[in-house]
Amino acid sequence: MGYGFGIGSTLFAIGAIMAVLQANLVATNVVYALGAVFFTSAAAVQLRAAESRKPRRRWADPDWMSAAIQFVGTLEFNVMTIRAVAMSFDQTIPYSQVWDPDVIGSALFLISSWVAWHPIAREKRHRVIHGRSAFITLSNMLGSIFFGLSAWGAALLPDGTYQSLFWSNAGTFIGALFFLVAAIATVPRPAERAADM
Repeated sequence: MGYGFGIGSTLFAIGAIMAVLQANLVATNVVYALGAVFFTSAAAVQLRAAESRKPRRRWADPDWMSAAIQFVGTLEFNVMTIRAVAMSFDQTIPYSQVWDPDVIGSALFLISSWVAWHPIAREKRHRVIHGRSAFITLSNMLGSIFFGLSAWGAALLPDGTYQSLFWSNAGTFIGALFFLVAAIATVPRPAERAADM
């Protein structure tokens, strides 16, 4: 799970850099789409882990609820990034058709991060790495906030320009870095793995 989120975050950060440099439109969108696939794969592992803990009532269990909301958010990112790849083959569209975090996916990430703060979610999710639980949760929350800022910046104004081109890219890049830090912290150390056996 940690590796999946880490690779996905790295690809999103690279995509943001490529967007700033106005690298090849298709290549930039493909990088984002691959990042979304890794995010979804990791989110699926997290949801499966939450399921394996057999919550009595799923929607009353913060761990399961956070994982489920995040999984749906990653699916939204998949749909939008793949759409951007398909659109980028059209030579007539402007460079602004590079993918940017959308409101729905970013809102779902933010809700998931907020639910993950619940002590029950943190206890279940971080039982092996409990000492880093607050740090991981905070990093994910900050990543979600910056993705939200990116979605705000990517909103198109009536004249077809971004609300804030700076935040469209900077929010994605900074958010991806926070997600990467959280992903690295999520990977159990050898001693923690041994203690869990």
